[in-house]
Amino acid sequence: MPDVTLYNKPECPFCWKVRLALHACEVDVRVLDWQASEHRVQWEALTPGKTVPVMVSGAHVIHESNVILEYLADVSGRLLPASVEGRIRARQLNAYSDGVVGAALREVIFEKRGKPQAEWDLERIQAGVEGFEQALVHLDAQLGESLFFAEGYSFPECALTARFGLAEAYGVFIPDRFPRLQQWFLRMKALPGYRATAPARCLAPDDSERRV
Repeated sequence: MPDVTLYNKPECPFCWKVRLALHACEVDVRVLDWQASEHRVQWEALTPGKTVPVMVSGAHVIHESNVILEYLADVSGRLLPASVEGRIRARQLNAYSDGVVGAALREVIFEKRGKPQAEWDLERIQAGVEGFEQALVHLDAQLGESLFFAEGYSFPECALTARFGLAEAYGVFIPDRFPRLQQWFLRMKALPGYRATAPARCLAPDDSERRV
């Protein structure tokens, strides 16, 4: 693979799932801070939406996290199952993570981030938590007794690991009534890619020095 650069926001779940995918594909990548003035001018010129992640791979400029995942799957032969059914399943669960799980958690994270606790809108937070837990019903049924959501480590592992990691960092946990999802997340956190890609907020204090 040619030289790869990722314009990245550490706590953005879309950026994090791309970092997880790059790690899973064993891609050497130069990660650049989206806020740095010298980098912001560069990446904003590359995407009409003015959002990260933006990835440059040789002559290819790729924005939108799911397009980046598709590109990585194409060039690496990883991240998507071999079967048509498995590929559909992986893509659908990735979309569910973005559209349903992410929408619920956004209410919690956006309300808590950067605000003192006394200013939190507790009704908004509770609505987000309830939406997250409702989304887990579908995810639990999709996972079942399997180790992965779609025949191996694939798109939903990247997407949901990032969502669950940020949820946990902001005080939203998988309830005990979903033990299979709890065990799945523990397995994902035990993989090297988690510590290698997680934002500092999502790492225990003794993990932070091991980040790459």
